[in-house]
Amino acid sequence: MIFAVRQIQEKCREQQLPLQMAFIDLTKAFDLVSRHSEEGIHLHTRSDGKLFNLARLKAKTKVRRVLIRELFFADDAAVVLHSEEHLQQLISKFTRAYKEFGLTISIKKTNVMGQGVNSPPSIYIDNKALDVAENFTYLGTTITNNLSLNTEIDRRIAKASAVMSRLNKRVWCNKHLIINTKLKVYQACVLSILLYGAESWTTYGTQETRLESFHLRNLRRILGIRWQDKVTNTVVLKRAKSPSLHMLLSQRRLRWLGHVHRMRDGRIPKDILYGEIAAGRRPAGRPSLRFKDVWKRDMKQTNIDKTSWGDKASIRSTWKSQVKEGIKKGEKKRLKHLAEKRARRKQRETTEPAQPTEHLCEICEKDCKSRIGLISHRRRH
Repeated sequence: MIFAVRQIQEKCREQQLPLQMAFIDLTKAFDLVSRHSEEGIHLHTRSDGKLFNLARLKAKTKVRRVLIRELFFADDAAVVLHSEEHLQQLISKFTRAYKEFGLTISIKKTNVMGQGVNSPPSIYIDNKALDVAENFTYLGTTITNNLSLNTEIDRRIAKASAVMSRLNKRVWCNKHLIINTKLKVYQACVLSILLYGAESWTTYGTQETRLESFHLRNLRRILGIRWQDKVTNTVVLKRAKSPSLHMLLSQRRLRWLGHVHRMRDGRIPKDILYGEIAAGRRPAGRPSLRFKDVWKRDMKQTNIDKTSWGDKASIRSTWKSQVKEGIKKGEKKRLKHLAEKRARRKQRETTEPAQPTEHLCEICEKDCKSRIGLISHRRRH
């Protein structure tokens, strides 16, 4: 899939026009091209019926064919297509249409990206090649060519860490603030940055574990718990009166699911949610997780019925209370599972016979438990 982003601001600067006028002209230019072009991503969508039943899209009636090509936001425009050839044709048409409306495409602010392609695409505007980006930020979210969330999660953790360090002296180490106030500040200033855009994340277990570790590390810092105190993560969450980050992600995704479900038919998010690509096949082997798979996992954790969730999601207050209750049940189930897992590990450590060690210090005969520990211990001598 080819992804291109353009920012059109030259007309506003040269002629001192408001941004709204440039956006109107931009929309007219796209409409002019759309009348004579069929390039884009075709979807089959149908909002009635069960979300996870893809067989409903094979019906001959009630299935709509949707073309998604241009995505607007302020003076930014994103174009999505399947092939490099179609993208070049569409960009050439857009360039001619922009010139008719007096718009200028900024080559420096225009990037092209290929997702799931063997070689980087080569796209030209007025015989000038566009820069091929491996990742770039669009609407505050990092988009990568390998469809991985690792880059976005790294940026989120880095930004949240920066906020934690800035508030260290004024908030976290302030003895005049109570713990409850510090936790409110953490939730408003740090968690909001860490989980920005998390409603649309398709996360794997390892990625959620990274976010959970960062979340617990911050809570221990706020509560003044050191690693020498040997306090479990369950106790830390209980003292902070905070759910785990796994449940926070599930809550945001489920709330977003209800919001998209209540949209009117024809909105792009709803068409994508209830549809699938008209052409193409998923590769053999285990494919990448889809957003629907993550939603299905969230519903299973929160005991929400996958067949009747749409009736409750149609009413905002009912769906909000349903999600809130499901998050509480899911958190209790998760904490119980962790407690049982920890108890089994402790029992296994006490029942299994001690294995002879091979990491004894030849000077003081200390058992260092591991080779790297023995190396570090020898340096002290």
